[in-house]
Amino acid sequence: MRLKVVSTFALVSMALILGGCGGMKKHNNVDSAILHIQNLEYDEAMVSLDAAEEAGEDERLLGRARGIMYRNLGQYEEAVTELLKSLASSDGFPRDMDYDTNYYLADSYIKLGRYDEAIAVYDAILDLRKKDKDSYYMRGLARLYNQDHDGASSDFNKAISLAPKDYDLRIMVYKAYSLNGYEEEGKSILEACLNNNDPNMTNYEKGQISYYLGNNADAQSFLELARNERDTKKAPVVLLLGQTGEKQGDYNYAISVYKTFLAEEPEHADIYNQLGLCQIKMGDYENAVAAFDAGLLLDDPQYNKALMLNEITAYEYAGNFAQAKTLMEKYRKAYPDDLDAEREEIFLSTR
Repeated sequence: MRLKVVSTFALVSMALILGGCGGMKKHNNVDSAILHIQNLEYDEAMVSLDAAEEAGEDERLLGRARGIMYRNLGQYEEAVTELLKSLASSDGFPRDMDYDTNYYLADSYIKLGRYDEAIAVYDAILDLRKKDKDSYYMRGLARLYNQDHDGASSDFNKAISLAPKDYDLRIMVYKAYSLNGYEEEGKSILEACLNNNDPNMTNYEKGQISYYLGNNADAQSFLELARNERDTKKAPVVLLLGQTGEKQGDYNYAISVYKTFLAEEPEHADIYNQLGLCQIKMGDYENAVAAFDAGLLLDDPQYNKALMLNEITAYEYAGNFAQAKTLMEKYRKAYPDDLDAEREEIFLSTR
């Protein structure tokens, strides 16, 4: 039975039983490459990966690292090729890393618009992990992109049924519907959250749902309550609370919320980013740049990209095109897959 299940997984994802083990091989160069990729040092990563291939290091790890690098670079065809090589080098018994590699593979297919192939990868994962809500959600997203509304709805509903108290998931489903022309259907999912009278629903969760439903006054009330609760994580509450002010055009309120929080807890790049964006809207470009710089000093990989790009925007609005151009060159080296930034770099070169 075990081999039959593994074989099914391998067949659909085109991967897992084709290669040998290789698990005991050294992989020092691959490890080095992964660190370079995490630091957005792609030229250095390529050198390490070439050295890994020369040294005969683990093909499974090598293909996976190359695939992730190409995906980050926006070279999705190459990413698919390398990720399939990684999966083909598995010993036939899926491990957590193989599932993770399949997630990268499916994402690359989606980026290429090859939705049927992405769906097939999620099918394979769900054959073995029948309660994987994330795979149901992602397959639903691929089906929505593929103009299969009913299939997407089925997957989204299954994901929600597996995690009925996961309100973040419901918000993700709402956003997926909204961005693809089904906003009212997405809103009905959020409205059901508030109508189910869940006694365990937190003020923060009520604030989130109200915010995305456009009920800014209710959202602000719930989030103010959440901000004063002892055991609540304050950063996400503050971020959304400030945005309720922004949506109502009250930028002074939003800036006050962000600054008050950062005075007590300065280690939050996402709050610095939102503060800077708010200051741009106020025309305060000097302080916006200072906010983005403070965020970048925290070196948070999750927010560095946004902070760098927004700082460039602040310099542009301030008329400092020379500094914007210098920073754009640095940004393009770190994020070469950003085609919008490529067009912006061309624009800056003419200023």
